[in-house]
Parts: sequence; C-alpha cells; structure tokens
Amino acid sequence: MAENYYYPKVMKNKNNPRKGGEEIGVLARNLLRNGKHRRNQASRAERLGLRLFKGGGRVFTKVKDVMTRTSTCLQMKHTARDALKIFIEKGVNGLPVEDEYGRLLGMVTKELIIKGMAESDDVSGDTPAYQFTKTTPIRVKEEAFVKDVWNLPGTAFPVFDASERFTGVVSADQLKTAYCWLAEYRVKELDAVFNSAHNGILAIDANGFITSFNPAAERFAKRSKEEAIGRFLTDVVVPTGLLEVVRTGQPQYGKKYQVGRRKYITNRTPIIQEGQITGAVGVFQDISEIEDVFEELSMVKELNKELETIVESSYDGIVVTDKEGSILRANQAFGRITGIQANKVLGKPLQEVIDSEFSGTSLVEMVLQRSGTVSIVYDNENTKNCLVFTANPVTNEQGEIARVVINVRDIGELNKVKRQLEQTKELSKRYKSELAELRLRLIHQEGIIAHSNQMERVLDLALRVAQVDSTVLILGESGVGKEVIAKVIHTNSQRREGPFIKVNCGAIPESLLESELFGYEAGAFTGASRTGKAGMFELAHKGTLFLDEIGDLPPTLQVKLLRVLQDKELVRLGGVKPRPINVRILTATNQNLLERVRQGRFREDLYFRLNVVPVFIPPLRERREDIIPLVQFFQERLSEKLGMKKEFSPEALEILVNYDWPGNVRELENIIERLFITSPGEVITSELLRRHLVQGEIRIEQVISVTGLIPLKEAVEEVERQLLEKALQRYDTTYQVAEVLNVNQSTIVRKLNKYKTYCRRWE
Repeated sequence: MAENYYYPKVMKNKNNPRKGGEEIGVLARNLLRNGKHRRNQASRAERLGLRLFKGGGRVFTKVKDVMTRTSTCLQMKHTARDALKIFIEKGVNGLPVEDEYGRLLGMVTKELIIKGMAESDDVSGDTPAYQFTKTTPIRVKEEAFVKDVWNLPGTAFPVFDASERFTGVVSADQLKTAYCWLAEYRVKELDAVFNSAHNGILAIDANGFITSFNPAAERFAKRSKEEAIGRFLTDVVVPTGLLEVVRTGQPQYGKKYQVGRRKYITNRTPIIQEGQITGAVGVFQDISEIEDVFEELSMVKELNKELETIVESSYDGIVVTDKEGSILRANQAFGRITGIQANKVLGKPLQEVIDSEFSGTSLVEMVLQRSGTVSIVYDNENTKNCLVFTANPVTNEQGEIARVVINVRDIGELNKVKRQLEQTKELSKRYKSELAELRLRLIHQEGIIAHSNQMERVLDLALRVAQVDSTVLILGESGVGKEVIAKVIHTNSQRREGPFIKVNCGAIPESLLESELFGYEAGAFTGASRTGKAGMFELAHKGTLFLDEIGDLPPTLQVKLLRVLQDKELVRLGGVKPRPINVRILTATNQNLLERVRQGRFREDLYFRLNVVPVFIPPLRERREDIIPLVQFFQERLSEKLGMKKEFSPEALEILVNYDWPGNVRELENIIERLFITSPGEVITSELLRRHLVQGEIRIEQVISVTGLIPLKEAVEEVERQLLEKALQRYDTTYQVAEVLNVNQSTIVRKLNKYKTYCRRWE
C-alpha cells in the first residue's frame, strides 16, 4: 500500500506502446516524468497538510512508515535497461545488486545509471547493471527514526528488518520529505501547545518588541495577538522585567506583581542563540485564586491547630475513632483519667483498648446500632474510679456515621469539684457578709446612712472611683449629700493624706472667685497683698479640690479651669509664670449642665472634661427606706448635742416617711432639730409635726388597690395579711404593730397565729 501511495506506477502511453526493445532515452524520460508526478503528488500532499505522513491518529516517524516495500533485487545478469524497467515497475529509484551467492554487491540507482551514460560513450543500455553499483551501500534499519537518517549521503538505500532480511528501499527524497513534514508537524504541535497553555507566554526580541503572544496572555493583558505582536513591551503590558532580563541576561524566577486587584507570578528567562541574547520569554500566571486558596488553607491550618489545642486543653478525656472502631486521636486527659497512655493507643481498635479494660461491650458497635448517643458507666478497679464514657456519632454529608467522639469523665473528680465548689460558695458568702459589715462600718465612720439599694449603689460607685484620679461630677438635688459623697471619695483615695478643699462657686462673687481659685501675685490689683496669695488649687496640691455648684461658674473662669484641667498647671492673677499643680478635681451641681450647654451658658468641652465619671444621688423621696434610719441618726446626735432625749410617735414617723422632702436630707435634719427644740414633751406628736410641714406636700399612699372581684371574706383576709407583713417589716414588737394598726396587742397575736404561713417571723 505504501509504495502504491507514494510512488504509483507510470501508466503506459496507449498512443505509443512500447515493449522490451525501448530505448534508454525513452526510459529516462519516463523516469523524469515519474519524478515530476511524484513532485506533483508531494505538492498535493503539501496542500492537504499532514495527510501524507499522518494516518490513523499517529505520525510516521520511522523508516518502515515511509519506505517502499519490495523483495526484488537486481542480479548479475540484469543490464542497465533491465534495471530501469524494474525501477519503473516497482516504483523505486534504485535496487540492490546481489551475486549468484546472494551476497549484496552494491546499490544501483537511476541517477547512477543516467550519470554513467552521460559521462561515457562506452556505456549503453546493455551494460550490466552491477557496473553502476556504489560500493559499500549504507544499510538502513526499518526501526530507524527518520530524524536520524534523513540526511544520509546518497539517493536510495536498502532497508533491512531486525533479522537482517532485505525488505525494501527508501529514497533520500522520501526521508527528507518525511522529515520536513515531521518537522512541520512538530512545529504545529508546539504551536498548539503554546496556544493551549493555561499560563500566559510572552516573548520579546533583543530590542524589546513582542514576537510571541499566546491566547492566555491575551486574556491577562486584555489585548489581542494582532495588537501585541510587533509592538514595544511597555505599550502592551505593565511589568518591564523582561527588558531587564534582555539587558543583563540573568533569569528571574517567582517574581510577583499586581495589576489592579489581580495578582500574578512570573518566570523570566533570556533567549540565547549561538551565544548571543536574542530576546527573552516570560511565563506568567494569575495567582489571585491561588492566593485566596492559600489564605483559606492557612485559616484552615490555624483552625485545625486551634481545635487540637482545645482538644488537648480539655479537662475531660476525648477519644475519636472511625466507624470501624480504630482510634484516630486521644488527648492527654484520656491517659490521666483511664491510666492508659494516649500515645500508645493510636491506630488500635477501641474494643481492645477501652472495652476489654473496663467491659466486654463494644461502645462503637452500640453507637452504630442506635445511631445516637450512648453513655456507659465503668468501674475502674486499677484507679478505683468510676468513669462515664459518652459516645456521640459524627455523620458525613451523606448522613453516614464517619466518626465516633467519646467523652470520658471521672465522676469521682466531678464529686470532688462539686465539694470544692460548695466550699467556695460558703467562703464567698462569708466574704460577702464580711464585706457588707466592713462597708457598714465605713459608712458609720463617715456619718452616712444608706439602707436603700439606691444609696448602696451610689456608695459602691464612690468607693470604686476613689481608687483612681479621674474627674468626678456629683449630681443631685440640693441637700441630698453631695459634699458627703465627695468626702467619701477623698477619704478612701490615695490622696487621703492630702488636703480636702471645698469651694462653693455660687457663694463667692465673680470678682473674687478668680483670685480665690487661682491666687494672685503681689500688686496684681488694688488692695492685693504685697506677698501675693496662693489660690485654692495650690492649697489643694497633692489633695482634692471640691468645686460645689460648678454650674454657677462664670464663663470667663470656665476657660481658665479647662486650661488647668488639660495642662495640670496654672498662672496666678497678674502673673506670667505657670505653676504645676497635682490636684484631683471633684465637682457637684444641682443644675442640668447638659441643658446649660445647649443654652450656651456652659462650655461643652469643659462639660465633657468634668463629666468623666458621673455619680447621681437620688432625692430622699425616691429612697424612703433611708428616712427612718436618718431620723434615728439625727435623734442620737441631737440627744448627745443638746442633752435631751425625745421620741417620735408612730403617727409622726408615718408622716415623716410619706413627706416628699423637697429639701432632702438637709431639710429633714433641720426639721428634726427644730422639733427637738420646740417640742414641750418627750414625744413629738403628729400634730406638732404637721405645723412645721406643708400639708400639700405630704404623700398619702393608697393602702388598698382593687384590680378585680373576689369574695369579700378572701379580700378582707388578704388585706389583713398585707398589713401584718408591712408592719412586721417596720416594727420589732407586737405592741408597736398593735399601736400602729390601732388594735389590741392580743388581736395582733391572734392574727399572726392565723396567718403564720405568711408571717414566719413570728413562728
């Protein structure tokens, strides 16, 4: 098939048929015509692409793929005319000649015959063919590659198989044509690889002009191949590293760069031909997605490390197995609890490690059977501990159990921890009680009465802010005890050994307030001391300065106060030299400073500088639990001061509790002192008290509130219970309760026995 495909026989001319006596010239013309036909056929094959040397999905790369197969050899008897006829018949350029013993004498080709006839007149068609042989012909193997024999000297070569048996002839034209098409195929193959590469490939010449540009580079550069080829590098792409490679000849590997939001990595190498740098090639890849994957992988690694740390930090033992029961992971707590070394159980079946040690039951099999959580209690005879194993299945995306996580706990340790917790709670209660007692002692030492929750929170906050030097703004109505809280803060602070200076900004005239606060130099104004005078800030050095009624501070002094707070230094009136100060500022006001800021009457920056820690003291009407203790406190102090002892009647006490006290604690103290002095007897009655109070301001409580309908008897009993409960919370004896409720003491005792379930205090 191959010889008919490559070299078809020359058809005889029907108009001039010739037989055995044709002349050598005619044979030569036929050979030339045959050669022209082959050239035409090669041209046609060239037009058809790789069809000539490509078939069945493979490329013809060996001699056996392109040779002309024949077993015919010329004999000693064959003349030149016979040889040419055989050449035409077989479609070959030459054949080997063998002697009578079958030994190869040489190779006879049409070119040798034509050349011999042209060079000598003694040669004719009857000349023996062996005389045209070329000694020692080159033998070619069938399995030889075309690329290895395509340029052998000669025009035709005998071909032998692996057994050294003559199998045909291959011409130099066949080898060269096959090699050319093979080379072209390789070029097209490389071009296809170049165009199919996922990475961008770009090449430039020695002058920096682009010579190669694959489709991947088109996508990265947003330029077509036609727009890029022949243009200077920097006109097409941003990175200019290839120009540096051309200039220095040094390759660059793993270079990263960024264009917009996309990240790339490139390798750049010089193109060297015959020892000269003729250009450079760059291969670059978009690694934006890879960077994202790398970051995600790093996060996963970090998360995995964190999870491992969590597992190892668990106080409980943790074991992870696969669905076959082989142990994949065990933390150190597992070894501590069970007495089994965790690093020696990995890869072993759980049944051999745990189940055989504590029980004959397979824990993993139970989880697989139930498809849920399984808990088993084991008694460990070795460690004398009672252990609880809790196994939980872990399913994959298909809902199948892929892992089993087993949690191991020592109940003995839990009981020990429980006992320790109970002991800690007892200590906490004791410490809390001691702290409360210490707080009461402190409050008593400071002369503070605080029985209500509101005042307890105020005192707690005051004690906390006393430990720092932050500026405190004390808010509250007039008479609630703002100065007392300021003294508490100072007394319990680190400045307790320093002075505590009080200044009422609303009580000092504006013309004198500046000199009182900041001091003045000698001769600062008419009547000033010759030696000057230190202001309140300097007098409070290393101590506390309490500025009461700060809302009345004039605007001109607000600026100067702000400067002192910021710079921690002041300048005396009439002076120029700043003086450093170390003072903690406490301020107080009964005004709405924020409203004054909105009105432009108080500086906003000073307000925020003063309002670092606000402390609000509620009015007395909002903490009525403190009224009776305050009355008792003032009674004791006045009795000691005035040398007389007086008591309030229950009705008077009720009025004191229900009164709204617009003047707060100060008004309460003044009323009690007035009553002590003006009361003729030892008991201060409600009638005497009412004469000193404004009746419209006494709060009348609604004793009973009806929200629904119930039987009258049940309603009466409910009212009695509530009255008894309220009276018991306020008074200590049944006689006092009877006096307040205006009944006999025996009635109170009988009612208490009746409602003892609700009045357990008297059981």
